Amino acid sequence: MAIITITGNYSDNNGNLVFAPKNLHNVTVNFVGGNNKLIIADTSKIRNLNFDFPSHNAVIIIGENGNLSGQIRAGYCCNINIGDNVTCTNKIYITSAEKTKIVVGDDCMFATGNQIRSDDAHAIYDVNTGDRVNKSKDIIIGEHVRFAFNSVVLSGSQIDEGSVIGFASVVKGKYPNNCVIVGTPARTTKKDIAWERQNIMLTEPWIRTHASQINAQKRYWNKTIKNKPIYVGQGVFHNIYKLSPIKDSIDEKKCHHYVELHNILLKNNKICLKGIAAIIGIPCPDYTPCIKNFLLFSKENSYYQKQLAKFSDPNISRKLFNGDYISYDKAGMLTFKNEGLLIDDIPDGIYKLGVKSTFNELEYYSDLKIENLKESVFQDSKLF
Repeated sequence: MAIITITGNYSDNNGNLVFAPKNLHNVTVNFVGGNNKLIIADTSKIRNLNFDFPSHNAVIIIGENGNLSGQIRAGYCCNINIGDNVTCTNKIYITSAEKTKIVVGDDCMFATGNQIRSDDAHAIYDVNTGDRVNKSKDIIIGEHVRFAFNSVVLSGSQIDEGSVIGFASVVKGKYPNNCVIVGTPARTTKKDIAWERQNIMLTEPWIRTHASQINAQKRYWNKTIKNKPIYVGQGVFHNIYKLSPIKDSIDEKKCHHYVELHNILLKNNKICLKGIAAIIGIPCPDYTPCIKNFLLFSKENSYYQKQLAKFSDPNISRKLFNGDYISYDKAGMLTFKNEGLLIDDIPDGIYKLGVKSTFNELEYYSDLKIENLKESVFQDSKLF
């Protein structure tokens, strides 16, 4: 057992691995067991931070551009995944044990003295039955959650995006998005709120009375919705992708096709459309040529197809996120360059329209029906 200063990549005879940049300031790791992994993004700005692996088979992943300090501990078969742009004012403490996971979404902000604990450090038993009464449980924190001074998150908690944890609050439970959470134990006291990163003491305007005075992050300005799936952001997904890259072999039975149509227009022998097409279950962190979408024209025993373009929109990821930290940021589909698909080469007739999505050797089909036409999730819904 030894404390190692991180100055880049590292490995030992016990199967412990570190993938990290060389320019970190006072960042150390303590490996006691074996087969542990620490992965730190190249652009991370963490400092004065100790990583502790007291057991075996644990993983800690730190996303891009964050500036965390303090201590992060991952116990037996645990997984701690910290997203991009996660910051703290002063030291924080994150600990997990007994095969639990802790996920902190992108753009979260911690103050001073915060703790996140999936375990209670010591087991408590019922003296009548001998049963354990304080089992360790996963913690999931969505994007853009703010933690005030000395607030604590305990095992089993789930906090959705855009919320604020109040001063010295003790969080244990499930909480919705865009709400104020305060107290011991913490409860939701106000809904439909949004917060911004600028410190009111350090940046103009010196007195703020309305959102029109600032450049708001509108992607996080949402109404509170109960029981909404928690979206943790692209950074968390990309961290998982680093650990387990996409494999050519995908279990087709675990995937399904998802199609929405938002605009469609036929004009001058061209068809234009805009919508979403995704294969749910296949990770898609970046544009990759092996994932393609086609518009199908079919009748009787023949069909014709035209390839569709893909584009990125953060609202798509948020809409299609299914709780498994899989992103579809490139799932938007439209006709290339908004010019439409020329259909002069398709013989006259009555055709059924559909969408085909492919990933390597896999192919998925969905007919376009009137119920596929949805209210647009895009900022510019007047494309055509």
